[in-house]
Amino acid sequence: MASTTRFSANVLNAVLALLLWLAASIAFGDGIRAQSAGASYASNRVELSARFAVTLNPTLENALANGVSLPFVYEFQLTRPRGYALYRQVADWFSPTAELGYRLSYHAISRQYRLHLGSFYRSFTTLDEALSALGVVRGWSVLAGTSIADDKSDFAGKVRLRLDLSQMPKPFQLSTLGQNDWKLESPWVDVAPGRDEGRE
Repeated sequence: MASTTRFSANVLNAVLALLLWLAASIAFGDGIRAQSAGASYASNRVELSARFAVTLNPTLENALANGVSLPFVYEFQLTRPRGYALYRQVADWFSPTAELGYRLSYHAISRQYRLHLGSFYRSFTTLDEALSALGVVRGWSVLAGTSIADDKSDFAGKVRLRLDLSQMPKPFQLSTLGQNDWKLESPWVDVAPGRDEGRE
């Protein structure tokens, strides 16, 4: 009877440990989680700011360590006013979207991670530092020269951050088709002037 009780207790402890591990994996697992986003008016543009928590899974970490550069893109979409966006698209090729691209790489000789924006880059000694920098964007200019920016019109939009496999070589894109390890993106986060919402 005592051995049966001990066995039941061990099974119960194992199940509880598994549930705690699963909960921790969901809460702190790899991926991109939105933490905050906001917008403000400048002289003739709207400036966005956002913060994301970025974590790589082992597949992406290994690829990075073996010389694969990972392209990430911030995406913005105007969601209000819809009529304005539609009219401007037809009238003068206005795009209600914007993108800002980064590239994360590892430099084996210096043993540093590099975060590239165009021809400029910043170096970091650890991957966590590089991912922390990748997850923050400030003063990103969108909707420049539009009546929304000029007149400080009411507007709303959404922003997200994702790994952009379309920027990788075609053979590499084909080899990662259907592999969930290579899908990494945040949900869309709403942004509006004067708004800064915390997200879990």
